[in-house]
Amino acid sequence: MIDLSVIVVCFNEEQHIGACLDSLVRQTYPLDHYEILVVDGGSRDRTGEIIRACAALHSQVKLIVEPRIGTAVARNTGLNAASHPHIAFIDADCEAPTDWLERLVAYFEQYRAKDGSVVAVGGGNVPPSNASSFVQAVGVAMDSFAGSFNSAQGRQFKTARYVSSLPTLNVLYIKEAILAVGGFDVSLGSEAEDAELNFRLFAQKWRFVLVPDLPVLHKFRPTPAIWYRNMVRYGRGRARLLKRHPSMWMPAYFLPPLFLTGMCSLLLIPLHPLFWSAALYFPAIFLYAAWLSINKGYPRFMFHVASVFIVQHFGYAIGEVFGLLNPNIR
Repeated sequence: MIDLSVIVVCFNEEQHIGACLDSLVRQTYPLDHYEILVVDGGSRDRTGEIIRACAALHSQVKLIVEPRIGTAVARNTGLNAASHPHIAFIDADCEAPTDWLERLVAYFEQYRAKDGSVVAVGGGNVPPSNASSFVQAVGVAMDSFAGSFNSAQGRQFKTARYVSSLPTLNVLYIKEAILAVGGFDVSLGSEAEDAELNFRLFAQKWRFVLVPDLPVLHKFRPTPAIWYRNMVRYGRGRARLLKRHPSMWMPAYFLPPLFLTGMCSLLLIPLHPLFWSAALYFPAIFLYAAWLSINKGYPRFMFHVASVFIVQHFGYAIGEVFGLLNPNIR
């Protein structure tokens, strides 16, 4: 039975933080073996009030106000304040099943016993069953190569597997290992700070295990416009990492620039009919979205899934290309 600190980073999350904390205080894991540290980045809504009300009822909940901007610095603040040697991260817009910590710890101990190089285990994330059609479609789209490049973010694999990185919305780490590599890079702000930390841990021969059947409920971005802005941020963050760590380059990261080049080639149609070929993306992505939706049992979401892919691909590609070309992003 290991002792651990659960860290939740938030900013202006009054709509979600209450449900997140409620799920954490109801864990089946023994109360005297974990604490909940909520690091608030100076919210201007009722987030702080909600956290303090929860802390008044549950002694294991502690509020830390971090006025400095950025998710990375807030995570480091939580790490430095943590009382325990193991750290679980979950996002403020997520809810954990009641046995989340119990099973996360069991998986962690299982894989650590077999492989001492395992530094973290984590699970996936799925939208709530009562979410809007668009949010449900995001969940369907993310559980595919076209939606996540087979990363741990959004995929629902059937078996456990080693991965190169785990998102910090559903993960358990060894705290000492994070501190040994310098913690999260605060210069990244709120862009790809978890992927960058995992890259440095991986370079130190630490390994990550993605476990099945342990997703948290994640309230994905609720509209196409907000989803687009989020994808631009993800793409820009990836570009920053590729500039800082050229060894991170892999074939999948060439796809966004190639995609954007293909879309721009549609402007050259008056010069030659061959440039129409790039437009085949649209019927192809719709057919893929229809197949994916039907295969997963959600045929009514096929148009939403197609729109998720289109918004995501344009947003991520624009963000990555802009980040690669802009000398101020590094």
